[in-house]
Amino acid sequence: MEKILQDIGDLVNTTVDGVLHKVSGVPGSAIVLRYIKSSYQNDPIRSLLEALLVIFAIRYFLASKYSTSKQNYVQLEEYEIDELVDEWKPEPLVQPLKDSERWKLDKIPIIYGESGPKVRLTTAEEALALSPVINKSIDSLSENVPNSNANLKDNTVYLNFLTTDVLNFNNNPIIRTKAVEAIRRYGVGSCGPAGFYGNQDVHTQCENDIAAFIGAEGCILYAQAMATPSSVIPCFLKRGDVIVADKGVNISIQKGIILSRATVYWYEHNDINDLEKKLALANSKYRKGPLPRRFIITEGLFEHFGDSPDLPKIVDLKHKYKYRLILDESWSLGMLGKTGRGLPEVAGIDRDEIDITIGSLANVFGSAGGFCAGVKHMVEHQRITSLAYTFSATMPAYLANTTSVVIEIFQQDGFKSDALVKFHQKGQGVYNILKDNRHIEIVSSPGIPFVQFVLTKEFTSLQQEELVLQNIVDRARKNGVLISRHMFVPEVEVVPVEQSLRFLVNNGLTFEEVLHGARVVNDAINNEFAN
Repeated sequence: MEKILQDIGDLVNTTVDGVLHKVSGVPGSAIVLRYIKSSYQNDPIRSLLEALLVIFAIRYFLASKYSTSKQNYVQLEEYEIDELVDEWKPEPLVQPLKDSERWKLDKIPIIYGESGPKVRLTTAEEALALSPVINKSIDSLSENVPNSNANLKDNTVYLNFLTTDVLNFNNNPIIRTKAVEAIRRYGVGSCGPAGFYGNQDVHTQCENDIAAFIGAEGCILYAQAMATPSSVIPCFLKRGDVIVADKGVNISIQKGIILSRATVYWYEHNDINDLEKKLALANSKYRKGPLPRRFIITEGLFEHFGDSPDLPKIVDLKHKYKYRLILDESWSLGMLGKTGRGLPEVAGIDRDEIDITIGSLANVFGSAGGFCAGVKHMVEHQRITSLAYTFSATMPAYLANTTSVVIEIFQQDGFKSDALVKFHQKGQGVYNILKDNRHIEIVSSPGIPFVQFVLTKEFTSLQQEELVLQNIVDRARKNGVLISRHMFVPEVEVVPVEQSLRFLVNNGLTFEEVLHGARVVNDAINNEFAN
């Protein structure tokens, strides 16, 4: 055995010497040869193993992952393929609706023509049959009521307290004219993100107009209102940072908080004492290391409740515990304040006290998209780090243009002294009619055009409460008034939301029409509980 190993060693030595002699003529080979000699050390077996490993590595990385020569599949005849195709049953793209879900879909009213303060309704079957003439009916509107000559089974004209376009800007002839002009000049879409070629002069002008209107240094536009909070919050908060948020914030803010991966402390809705406790608790958790970024997040007018926080006290706590403040003014901007400048105007708080103002342009402004306003360096930071801004096409130019026109209207003396005053008077009128109804509790702030109320009766199940609320909606609808349940998806809400009804005052209706709608709703509530 020793003789065999010795012979193998001699053979390897001879082979290696011959290879080294031939390789020595290659430039730079001296370095490689020196390494081989130093590792050789009279151990030919080791050198052989190293050579085999090198060959294996080269073969492994250069070889194809799959053999191109082997036929590893079963060859089927044509009739066998046809049989398999006939037997295949694809899974449905979505699961069929359950009976508990179907009724909710069936209860959604279908508006014939365009939406406005007064509308007519149709059915799904009727809408399909009338679809060729709907566009013609839109051109023949009279005072926002679709053409009465249309062949509809239900010719009732309904008072619409569903639309979020509460100031009726969509039916303003000046705004419509400006929208048409913008479409003819810019087209219907930007077809690109802002960082490339999506931003046009009207987008920049709209950002400047919003910033000037609310009193901020700068502003940035987002194409989708839903994506605004969920993109802005992760821009400034990461893992290890601290968020103290109201339990009543809307789903967009909730998603932004989750995406930020920051540490979250939830305080009870509009409870200033609990807010201070959570601020103190969050600060007590800090020991050493880099100071985390810390934010308080709340809304100017809560989507789930219709009430507002005590902004002056929140600002005081912000300074006391060294926090920044994010305020969502999706509903409060345009609805609150003598000039429509939101909760800070009502509370007498300077806009500089609000570090980040976010909001939707799809509600009171009657447009689409969202915005974020504040100091300029905060705004510019989002232009390269905000996912919804960087990777989304900008909002259509005509919507940016109409938003600027809406802001111009807000600043007109006649609008401030007439339209906004009447708007709030109508809200107060609705509140006065509903406040004494013993079957409901109004959870929204008194006297605002956003009226939201819950039932005082306790129910054994969520489904039972939903049915009672829907019965009230149906009773009001039978009498020509459209209101709605507050719609949300309980499964995705971080904190449970109470079922409620919503009455959105529309300034396109007269004072008497709004009060009539409130009386109809009040009677519907009483009749539901009288049975």
